[in-house]
Amino acid sequence: MGFEIPNIYRSRYSRFLILVPLALLFVSLFLARGITLDSTLSGGESILIQTNTTLSPQQLSGMIAGALHTAAPSITKGTGTLQITIASNSSISQAYTDLASFYTYRNYYDSYNLNYTTIKIGLGENPSNSTLAKELNYTESNMSEYMALMNKSLVSELSLLSPFVGNRKFIPNDTSNMTEVASSAYTDAGLVYENRTISALHTLVPFTTYTYQEITASESSQFLGQLEEIMIVAFVLISIAVFFIVRSLGPSFAVIFGAANDIIVALGAMSLFGIPLGTASIGGLLMLLGYSIDTDVLTAIRILKRHEGTPEDRAYASMKTGITMTTAAIVSFAILFTVSVILYVPSYYEISGAVLFGLIGDIFTTWLGNASIILFYARRRSGG
Repeated sequence: MGFEIPNIYRSRYSRFLILVPLALLFVSLFLARGITLDSTLSGGESILIQTNTTLSPQQLSGMIAGALHTAAPSITKGTGTLQITIASNSSISQAYTDLASFYTYRNYYDSYNLNYTTIKIGLGENPSNSTLAKELNYTESNMSEYMALMNKSLVSELSLLSPFVGNRKFIPNDTSNMTEVASSAYTDAGLVYENRTISALHTLVPFTTYTYQEITASESSQFLGQLEEIMIVAFVLISIAVFFIVRSLGPSFAVIFGAANDIIVALGAMSLFGIPLGTASIGGLLMLLGYSIDTDVLTAIRILKRHEGTPEDRAYASMKTGITMTTAAIVSFAILFTVSVILYVPSYYEISGAVLFGLIGDIFTTWLGNASIILFYARRRSGG
């Protein structure tokens, strides 16, 4: 006679089962604060080179990190190609932030400068207008403030870029000269860094042609914002669909809680084991979201809408089926995760890692949390 999991839902302590996924939730929320973003979301340089090197991506990653004094890059090996993604240079990345601030301050300054010209014309026609005189003082004050901020941002940018372009000078308070220097310094620094990077790669890997693409911090930030919107929209649409299927607030909340908890557990585990969050892992999280909703909705339907046996028996039968399905999925993604580590395939590593840890968390969330909430609702509805 084989081993069989006891029906935990018949225990008088079954109402406390939800404490386990809640504990997982709080621990995962704490861990998730330390999650890192890969270069697709944090910015970086993407380089595609044509090469027939026999070195493995893992060997090359360590060699490139040492040569460029940067974090280990992400490398994907294709037929005769290497796709190398290097994290942004911290100085150039911060200089870009200063440059963006400079342009923001320049826009404010130009706006006040236009007002200043208009007010001066008005005062020329009506010198005794006290309101215009106050407006003029206010405008001059703001122009001085934003000019000072422009100077400060430009000084910071040029200081950060000096290792690449040397010490560049500008004419203080001359907006045209300052803008030209700010723009050219950043562009030239990017070209110098590109040449240094390609030169360093040449010493490690022989190649003839390459393509080089910079992913700026603003582009990656915008992309991250779009992905966050996608996740929010996905949750909203799923919430509507779940309520339409279940037609009750309690079970609908249980389903959404289960899906959200799985995502948070996955993020916490990714942070703990150093799996970065990127476009690939977000794809894995969306897969996990669909899987979680599927098992949670089927559990709710089986407990609430079927009538054979007691609700506890139906929950137990669902658990046996669900754990079998989830275990099969865990084994599949564990194999993919292992292969991606051995062959060093970053995108598969992110996807499989996100789904794998999310599925492990799903066992606790679904059968100790989601099912417990739905059972509590079923008992209350039947007066038990």
